[in-house]
Amino acid sequence: MPNSQEFPEGRAAALPRVLRTPRSHALLSESWAQADEAKRMDRAGDDLQLTYEAYAAGEPCRACGRALLGEPALGTDEESLALIDADNAEFRAEHTACNMGVWRLENNRVEHCHLCCPFPPLSPARRDALRQLLYPPSLHIDHSATWRVELTCQHVETLAGHSPRYVEPTVQCTECAAIRGVVKAVRIDDHAKDGDDVSVTEGLQPDYQRLTDEQWSWIKHIVHTEDRPRRGRPRTDIRTIVDAALYKTRTGITWRELPAEFGSWQTALRRHRQLIASSQWDEITRTLAERDLLQ
Repeated sequence: MPNSQEFPEGRAAALPRVLRTPRSHALLSESWAQADEAKRMDRAGDDLQLTYEAYAAGEPCRACGRALLGEPALGTDEESLALIDADNAEFRAEHTACNMGVWRLENNRVEHCHLCCPFPPLSPARRDALRQLLYPPSLHIDHSATWRVELTCQHVETLAGHSPRYVEPTVQCTECAAIRGVVKAVRIDDHAKDGDDVSVTEGLQPDYQRLTDEQWSWIKHIVHTEDRPRRGRPRTDIRTIVDAALYKTRTGITWRELPAEFGSWQTALRRHRQLIASSQWDEITRTLAERDLLQ
């Protein structure tokens, strides 16, 4: 559990790895996390998701009461199937406002609403298979770092057992008993060496890798660069613009949330629109997708 502590005098300045987030971004992450937590608490007493044991025992969908495992009691003859189809049509009409369509399980004719009805749980075997797929033995996930984080409420928490390169944007503050955004994080464990890479990435998500030189070589001919000198401020490098647009697309953030290392988000947005208008963006993404599949 994190403990509230103060930064030791002079310690933060001496440590090499420091992550900073603009206070406005930290407050935005905080508001989203608090809203999500409130929604989760509201639904805590009304959990519609079945356990696998309940699903395997034949319990129907808790949202609509319709069958999930196997055909309903009506049977599988033509007359029964016609009744099921009529019932499905009535169900779809009742959920037209959901505007999300319907789903049904293999070997089961009964339909369920994408918005209202949660999918059945995975079996233990399928959960293990999915876990192996997402986290193969060759992928070592290091959670050995200790961080001291400064929150929007100005309280300080110590977090142990975290990634050495990344801290979650929100933390439960023990002083406020509330979720707060992280404004500053300083790594304080014994492995925070002076020779470590000290580059600061403001909010850059750890699973995103910027374009390599090889990947850039595949697409740089697509982008038209200006050969003549320009007056005024130097233009943002087009490779940075492409990287910013790819980061925005893959992480799902808004343009305003673009990390500062990509430069002005307004510039990135404007030049990305230019790439789209000239069809260069379609060619860039298509080339990267085809090349990555061939690697």
